[in-house]
Amino acid sequence: MGLEDLTTIRAAAGLPAAAQSYWWVMPLVVAVSVAAASFWAWRSIRENRAIARRRATLDLIERSESSDYYRRAAAAFSAVRRDPQGFEPLFAPTNPELQAQRRRVLDFLNHYELVAIGIRDGVLDEAFYRRWMRSVVIRDWAAAEAFVQHIRAPTPDSGLDADTSAAFAQFEAMAEAWRDGRRFDGRQRVSISGRRARTPAATRRRTAG
Repeated sequence: MGLEDLTTIRAAAGLPAAAQSYWWVMPLVVAVSVAAASFWAWRSIRENRAIARRRATLDLIERSESSDYYRRAAAAFSAVRRDPQGFEPLFAPTNPELQAQRRRVLDFLNHYELVAIGIRDGVLDEAFYRRWMRSVVIRDWAAAEAFVQHIRAPTPDSGLDADTSAAFAQFEAMAEAWRDGRRFDGRQRVSISGRRARTPAATRRRTAG
């Protein structure tokens, strides 16, 4: 059916000439309405997800700071960070007390790694956590870097049998991104040789003590 046929039908139906000329208005209005409804639905879903991420981030911060487990791990890390000997006594400790302290330090680092993975996967809100913890994250990574590099290195005294060449890679990438004023996207990591490499993989397993 052609345009002339449609015009003939409308004329036979007694439609005014103006209405016959603007027959396309109604389909356009319907199309615009559908597009607008889709946009607002998408925007609502996006805002709800952002709210959920911020709530999850706040919950994580509150639970961590009120947890005895986290407080003990944070206290152990802080004590080592302030000690003039630094982390070196924890490289391969034989003393039971130092071994226990090493496990608590690893628990603390694992917390940061979990946060970084949560941010990378969109579970946690990066902007919210960065505003709260940026300077602390940068400081703690700088303090622990030599210890982490020792864990990653395949040396006899590294104290671990599993492959740990990518241990705490997400924590490192997050700290370095924030130090450099960049957003953390989870794709950067440093190999044990110190060269920069790009990989989408993450270190999801916990590092053993």
